[in-house]
Order: sequence, then C-alpha cells, then structure tokens
Amino acid sequence: MNEAVIELRALLQKPQAGLRLVHLHLGRLENPAIVDRKAVRYTLREAGKKAAAWRLFDMPNGDLLFLYQGLAYSAVEQACKEIAAMAVETRLTGDSPYGAPPSLQPGDALFNIVDLASNAVLVLRYLDGLDRPATQH
Repeated sequence: MNEAVIELRALLQKPQAGLRLVHLHLGRLENPAIVDRKAVRYTLREAGKKAAAWRLFDMPNGDLLFLYQGLAYSAVEQACKEIAAMAVETRLTGDSPYGAPPSLQPGDALFNIVDLASNAVLVLRYLDGLDRPATQH
C-alpha cells in the first residue's frame, strides 16, 4: 500500500477540528499531461503558506490531496480555481469518488473541498477504493 495513503488514513481516523481537505481529481483527467503538476503543487504551497498547517499527498491514481487547517475557504477556493484553469484543454472522465457525475464543463468538479469533521468517512472510502482492483465491465 502507498505510504501516503497509509499516513493520510491514520490522520483521518481522528480528524482535528477545522481540518479540511482539497481533493484534486487529476487522475480523472482525460489528458493529465496537459496539467503541469509542479505548477499545481506550487499553487497549493503558496496557499499553504497562510495556513496553520498543511500537507500534500500524491495518490497512486494520480490525484493530489491537500490537507490543511487554519486557512480561509476563499483562499483555498481561489487556488483551486487557478488549478482548474490549467486544465481547460482537457476534461474529466469517470465517476467522482463522492458520487457526482463526470464533469461536462472543463474545470467543473476538478476539485472537492471537504470538511473532515463531518465528512472524513467519504475520504476514507475513497482511500479504501484505491486498494481495490478496478473492475472491468
């Protein structure tokens, strides 16, 4: 199992108050090479400088998770919109791990901002799904 998944799963077992997570669905992009992952990480690091605490987690499926605490929602949303603008030349494929249908517009649903105090179980289910082999139809 991926070390980032193990570490994140342990943190989510007892989430602290105010802990949030941005789930960037980069692994669902039809053409992920269009998005410069270094630029994405830079954008999140810059937002993280204003946070009380933050961590980035690379998932084995290509997604990127940004765990943070003590950062204004508007600052996070702005960073996510900047990242979504990097992906306007591609689109999302497949289903969201949170049950939303595939995006019809570039940038839509590229990210989810999750309050872990009430929704940690959703992220834990996503992490559990990374361990299961993909089913073929």
